[in-house]
Amino acid sequence: MRSISVLASSLLAFSAHSAEVNPYIVNGTDISASTHPSFVSLFYDRIDYDGVYGQGPYCGGTLLSANYILTAAHCIYGDSNYQLFTSVVPQLQNESDFPNSVLQRVMVSEYYYPSTYNNSTLYDDIAILKLASPITAVNTYVDLADNSERSTYRQTSEVFYAVGHGNTQSNVDSTEELQRTQLKWVDNTTCNSIYTTDTSENLCMDGAATVTYDNGTCQGDSGGPLYWNGKQVGITSFGPETCGDPAVAANSVFTEVALTKHSDWINSVLNGNETPKVTVSDSQRNATLNPSSGGGGGGSLGVLVLSALGLLGWRRKRN
Repeated sequence: MRSISVLASSLLAFSAHSAEVNPYIVNGTDISASTHPSFVSLFYDRIDYDGVYGQGPYCGGTLLSANYILTAAHCIYGDSNYQLFTSVVPQLQNESDFPNSVLQRVMVSEYYYPSTYNNSTLYDDIAILKLASPITAVNTYVDLADNSERSTYRQTSEVFYAVGHGNTQSNVDSTEELQRTQLKWVDNTTCNSIYTTDTSENLCMDGAATVTYDNGTCQGDSGGPLYWNGKQVGITSFGPETCGDPAVAANSVFTEVALTKHSDWINSVLNGNETPKVTVSDSQRNATLNPSSGGGGGGSLGVLVLSALGLLGWRRKRN
């Protein structure tokens, strides 16, 4: 059985099983950021506090509205530093555009994920981020598929695209441009025979083409969208240890947003009926970076440690 490789980047210092791997789409093609205008990138961002920031996005997401972002729960779960210092950037064309040439960057103030989320199995791997102020540079929001469409798109004849800041394989950084790759649906029975976790409530995909490696998602693509007919049907969650491994029949696994329980939960958050799991403020951020000033913010991280943001780790492994 295959182990789960989580597709988010993480601080090397926080990883029990660290490896130098890259956060990119496998066999992707460059696209304009306006092709999928609701796509956003998540950055570790202390620019307004001490000038420190991550060299590339650690996860992706999509705009639900001017104030809310849809992403994966494992991108933000359990890491207080990322929760304190995450900003969202819409329509990032090139990773090097951050921070000086982006349309906008907005800090996150609230984090929501289901109480049923399991950080080991990645069950219900879905989250919503509320922004401290609205994104105004973009006013196109994601169109989510609904439950009635599941039987239509769950066919091997259908075309899907995963989007992220892409590369051709693990450990080869060939581009900083936004990319997408074409995928095809894999049934859950096949998917369950590959992974050690139940995927019956996930969308499983394989590459629609092979160039040494299959098309697929990879570390850092987490939280980003899977599109079908212009609608988002999935959130990038996990895959095999080797991105795009042609020996694995389902190399990309997604949270299926069209499930009724997920669409109901999303609407409940947007309607103000859910309590955030985490709320952050500027006073907490300042207290964390300057604990002597009071507030018990939990200590600061040195710049040397933060330089490891360019390294991505296998954060969770299951045998």
